[in-house]
Amino acid sequence: MREYDENHAYEEVREDFIKEYKAQLERRGNGEKLEIVAEGTPFESFTYKGNGPLLCTSISMELVYRNCYIFAIREIDEAVSTILEIQDEAEWISPERLEQLEHVIVFPVNLSHCRDKLEENDIAYFPFEDMAITYQFCIEDNERSYRRDVTREWLNRQGINAKELFEKVRYKDLEQIWGEIKTIEQVGKKSEDSQQAALYGVNGFGAALYPKVMEQVVKKMGSEVLIVPEETYTAYIQTPDIMSAAKLQEELQEDNRVKLVTGDRHLVLSGKIFKYDTGRKNLVPAMEHTIEKHRVK
Repeated sequence: MREYDENHAYEEVREDFIKEYKAQLERRGNGEKLEIVAEGTPFESFTYKGNGPLLCTSISMELVYRNCYIFAIREIDEAVSTILEIQDEAEWISPERLEQLEHVIVFPVNLSHCRDKLEENDIAYFPFEDMAITYQFCIEDNERSYRRDVTREWLNRQGINAKELFEKVRYKDLEQIWGEIKTIEQVGKKSEDSQQAALYGVNGFGAALYPKVMEQVVKKMGSEVLIVPEETYTAYIQTPDIMSAAKLQEELQEDNRVKLVTGDRHLVLSGKIFKYDTGRKNLVPAMEHTIEKHRVK
């Protein structure tokens, strides 16, 4: 394994992986081409296109990064060979089977970091606070993952826009987005207070954008919980008596500043702390929500 600059490791591992993946496809001599789903976002995954219309499984770049760098259990070339074997042997499915409204999942990403790639690739999205709400067609089947971008072209064919799609697809329950709510202890963090939890789905923090999911959280922890986008893949949830929204936001923004100068910059999602508005059935910025409550009083 070559030495990676720890402050740019994600980008360097990604670059080496793509280069090796393309090289191994070329050596096979079948005219297969690399395809990138959610390019330039933390939910990026890789697949390849053969000569026919069928789609093979996708592999997450984050998984490659963890296996080849964080845990250093695979060399890049070995990882690519193994991935291609898995993709070759897995069932290939038709685009028509995947590209159904029922398979659309919401994936929030950082707006300023990802906007250019989203525009370049014609990806359907709309701004939500300092995030961009994007979408993928997603089927998870026996540890196999099939992914494809939801594009503006697809939306146009359906006669809807990105915001309208949001309302159509976000009323799934936790199991439908392959999600979990865990206590802080279960995710390896120590806490003396049980009123803290970690929430995530196949779409990471995006699980918090699903009303049925947040209703479960509110039922367990109360309606005043604070939702922290500590990283792209997880929403940390806690009651305000542990720490105020202002203090949490200050800490989050400092954590984000650290991530931006290290190899974890792709994990920065938002600089805002959120609350769940039971009336709107949506997340709202906790600081603005607090100010508005005082005005109403």
